Parts: sequence; structure tokens; C-alpha cells
Amino acid sequence: MKLTSPLGLTLALLVATGAASSASAQDALPAAEWPVTEGAPGGGRYSPLRDIDRSNVAKLEVVWTYRHGDFGPGPFPFRINKGTSFEATPLVVDGRLIFTTPYNRVIALDPETGHELWTFDPGIDRSRFYGNMMINRGVAYWRSSTPGDSCSRRVFLATLNARLIALDAGTGRRCADFGESGTVDLLAGLAPVVDPWEYNVTSPGTVVGDVIVVGSSIADTIRPAAPPGDVRAFDVRSGKLVWTFHTIPQRGEPGAETWQLGTKRNGAANVWSTITADLARGWVFLPVSTPSPDFDGVDRPGANLYSDSVVALEAATGRHIWHYQTVHHDLWDYDLAAPPVLVQVTRDGRSIDAVAQATKSGFVFVLDRESGAPIFPVEERLVPASDVPGEHAWPTQPVPSKPPPLVPQRLTENDLYAPSPEHLAACRAQLAGLRNEGLFTPPSVRGSVLYPYTAGGANWSGAAFDPARHRLVVPVNNLVHVAELTPLPESNLATDSAQPLRGGLAGLWFLLTGRGTGLRYFTSPRTGRTLFAHDGVPCNAPPWGLLVALDLDSGEMRWSVPTGVSPDGARGLSAFGPPLATAGGLVFHGGTSESLFRAYDLDTGEVLRAFDLPAGLHAGPITYRVRPGGRQYLVVAPGGHVGLGSKLGDYVISYALPEGRR
Repeated sequence: MKLTSPLGLTLALLVATGAASSASAQDALPAAEWPVTEGAPGGGRYSPLRDIDRSNVAKLEVVWTYRHGDFGPGPFPFRINKGTSFEATPLVVDGRLIFTTPYNRVIALDPETGHELWTFDPGIDRSRFYGNMMINRGVAYWRSSTPGDSCSRRVFLATLNARLIALDAGTGRRCADFGESGTVDLLAGLAPVVDPWEYNVTSPGTVVGDVIVVGSSIADTIRPAAPPGDVRAFDVRSGKLVWTFHTIPQRGEPGAETWQLGTKRNGAANVWSTITADLARGWVFLPVSTPSPDFDGVDRPGANLYSDSVVALEAATGRHIWHYQTVHHDLWDYDLAAPPVLVQVTRDGRSIDAVAQATKSGFVFVLDRESGAPIFPVEERLVPASDVPGEHAWPTQPVPSKPPPLVPQRLTENDLYAPSPEHLAACRAQLAGLRNEGLFTPPSVRGSVLYPYTAGGANWSGAAFDPARHRLVVPVNNLVHVAELTPLPESNLATDSAQPLRGGLAGLWFLLTGRGTGLRYFTSPRTGRTLFAHDGVPCNAPPWGLLVALDLDSGEMRWSVPTGVSPDGARGLSAFGPPLATAGGLVFHGGTSESLFRAYDLDTGEVLRAFDLPAGLHAGPITYRVRPGGRQYLVVAPGGHVGLGSKLGDYVISYALPEGRR
């Protein structure tokens, strides 16, 4: 360049310096993986990346799209059990984006181009019956710190048919030294397991050090003696069992006294959601579910530890550290579906390591991470007694003073939906015949209002946590169930509950009637709990789904906004799908029956952009930068959900800002 004046020289130097600074800043942009499905071992689905922010999120464009082919509605009449639901949150580790399909296949892509690197098919039987839909929520990852280890980077897949498989992260081949030729049978050593279809695994295991901790998903309304909800840890190299924690304590173990008649006729209390971990302490945190049968506790009087509890264990040994029970003697299926989130809370000028547990009842319990003690006061509040013969509902339930409930918990006539006079009249008539005494009204033979319904409040979608703002963002549902117990003949109690529910018409008869199962009451999802609705339209007024932001320092709600819009214009659809929070001040969330997801302002809840999708989004969005100075990518995996009625598909879609527009 020819310089003709001092001014020209100055401008040239400024341009050159600016270009050098820009290049230097570009190179300084750090890489950021997504190493576990919850974003970090302690959960929270948060990314420190901030290239994509409020000012430019509207400019995001599709970079690549991948289709895996694994989706379908399933055959009649078992669509709900054999149709697909795509809920897998991908990982990004070691230059690979790794996810699972509803058929439990594992696929690795190049995270910048979407090019397929490898696939693995565990070969589950797609024609058989499972207690869950065709589903898998993702994989776990382990990297060896020992030089010379074979299969030194491992991907762990837990399958619907109860296998734990170790794969080489580089090739997708089985790690031959793990278990038997790369596989551990998770049914081995469990009893009772009458029908294998009753015991599935849908969430990934959790790796801490050199163990992987695994829970289970159990069909818990079929028979009293459901499979046990034992949580187990396996050696990541050999696959050998390291320890077992009994979520229903066995005779002589602490907590066994809370099962006053013993546990012979009860099972489940399993951990079907994601287990989170504090790597510095070497602890894991279990969100434990309800014991079987869900709505009938006649044969399990007592508080029933460790059901419905957050349980902290030492990951290396399984040693019990502390527990906190959020529901005593659960009769409402208010199990802990959301992963516990490890958070920091500032109280009285002091920073506290804590655990935030969102619940189906709509409460969020904030617990001291060291002791399990509540950070905000909790009252044991008197609740209604049961009118079912022999049922001893627990007289009190824990109610936190803060944060406030995320959804309403009592239904009156003033809360009914009135899209038409006929709809309102029908709902009023239904409500008049039901037992309705507010939160924790026990199930009854005449039918009881169960509000929030059994899917929440908060469900497996969990929560996102911004560590800078100490803000927890939770998707919640606002619907009502009717919990009705249908008495079965006394002879059913004498039935050998170890009888398999055989296939074909006989199996269908067992499922639809409860006969031959050993149950006192029939409480299937189809007849024992039904949506409080008329002609398929909910009886309680919308919004039926919300995204809620809490300030965990003060315990106050900062904002609450409806999720989605129904075809008739009602705002706020129920949503099942995790959120993503970023340092760019954004929350990304889908989850409704709509084929789209939204970007929200983390400070206000304002919708900044809605993204059209080819299918429903129920998997968790993720964001990452593969290499220093590279682009920040946002990836979603829309594949629909047969149980929720959203459009099915098989997509993984990557977005980024246009090149040079950070």
C-alpha cells in the first residue's frame, strides 16, 4: 500500500492492529465440548459459550442435517409401546458428536460437517413388547488416564432390553474386555424379574472415576412384586459389579423399618432418570422413583424409604451419605423424574454448594450438598387421609417455603376451562363427583383429583442452571388427572404374582383388567388415571405448559411464560424436552407437540425467535465449539414422540451464525 500522508499511515496502522487483534481474539475463543447428556456431570444443561446471543440469535442458519432412519408409529394396538420417541441428547467429545436413536443404535458424526463416522446396532428386538416406548436418551463416555489402556475412550450404551455395552469411541466396535465380549447383562442377579419386558433402561449411565453407575426403568403398575430398583456400579474396564445400592432396603439395612410389612409384595423405587455427579467429592445423586404399585399402598404401610428421595452415595463404594425424601408413602406417582442439579446458592453473603431437585408436585427442593438439609425452611404439612380400606396415607408431606410452587396445586370451579358452555358444564359435572381436597388428595374408588397430574409439574426434562445468575429454568406441565381405583376380586390377591403376562390376547387381557397379577386395585394408565378432560380437551384452564425461571439465591420466581400454542389458540402446551441455557443470555427449548423450538431471553422469558422444524423436538438442544477459534454450533434432534402426538422424524440439525458474523 502506498502511504501519502501521516494520516494515511495512522489509519493503516489502526486497520492492521485491529485485524491482528481480531485474529488473536478469534484464536482465543475456547473449545467447549458437551461431554454428558446433562452438559456437565452435575447437570444444569448450561454452556459458557456466548457467540450466539440475544442480538444475533435470529440470524442462525442451518449448517447441516443428518437423518438416521429409525422412526415409526408402531403396530396397532401396541403403538404406545412399539412406536418411537426420540429423546436422545447428543454428546460432543474428542471431535465426535454421538447420539442414540429410538431403536438404541449409536451413531457418531463429525460435529462440524454432520458426516457419518460410524454406527453401532445392538440389535434389540423391535417386534417385542417393552414397558416403555422405543426410546433411549443417550450414552455415557469415559476416557482412560492410564497409558496403554485398550479401548481407552469408551462409549457406554444401556439398552431397552437391559444390556450395558461398551464401545470404542473411535471406531464404534465393542470393547472385548468389558463383560462378555463387550456386554453386561443387567438382568443377571436381579430378583424377582417375572417378565423381562418389565425391566428396561432408558437413560444413560453416569461415569465417576472408573465406575459407571446405572439405574433402570420399571413397569410399576403391573404387579405388586415388580422388579427391584437396585442401583448398581460396574467397573468401566472389566464390567464387573462393584456395588449395589438397594433403593428398597433389605432386612437389617437402614431404612427397612419404614416398610412396616416388609417388602415382599413391593418393588420398583427405581432410578429411571439421569444420575448426576460431583466429581470433586466423588459422589453421585440419585433421583429415586415410586414403589409399586403406584397408587395403592395398602401392602406397604410406612414412609417407604428410599422411594421419592434424593440419595447421595459415594461413587466408588456405594456408601450412603445422606438422603432427603420429597414424598412420604407415595400414592400419586410423584416420583423424581428430573435429574438433581448441582448448583451454587448465595445466602446471607455465603456461597453454598447445593442440589436443586424439581418435582412432579411442582415443588423445587434446594438442599445443602454436604448434608441434604433444606436451605429454605420446609414444613411437614397435614394432608388428607385415605378413605380406601386398609390404606394408611402418610399424615404429613414436606412443603418448602421457597421457591414457590411452579404450577397450581388446587382445582376449583373457577379454574375450569370454558371454550364453550357445553365443555364447561361437562367439566363441572365431572368435578362434582370427584374427591377434591387439594394437593395430596389420595386416590379413591370414586375417583380423586390429582393436581398436578402424574407427569408433573417437572418431569424428566429437568432444568437448566445459569451459574452466573444463579437462575434455574424449569419446563413444567399444568394438567390434571383423575386417580380412580377399581377393586379387583379378593381371589386376585391369592394369584401367583410371579405369573408372566403372556403375549397375544392373554397378555392384553392382563394389561386391560389387572386379573392374575396379585393386585388389590386396578390402576393402569388407561383406566386408573385419566386426564381430567372432556372430548379430549383439558378441563383446567390453560396454559397447560410453562417455562419457569427461579432465582435460587432469593427463592423467588423471576418469570413464567407459556410454552407453545394449541391449534385452537390456547397458549401453553404441555412439554417434554430439556432446556439449554447459555452464557449468551439465552434459553433454548422445544418439547411441545408443535414442530418447532424457541429461543428465550434468559432474563425476561421473552421469545426472541421460533425455529420451524420437520418433526417434534423432545431431545435436549446442545451447543459446542470443536476447536479454538471455530464456530459455535447449536444442534437439535427433532424426531417426535408417539406418546405425545408430535410429528415423528429422524433428524439431527446443526445451526450456526453465518461465517464471519460473531
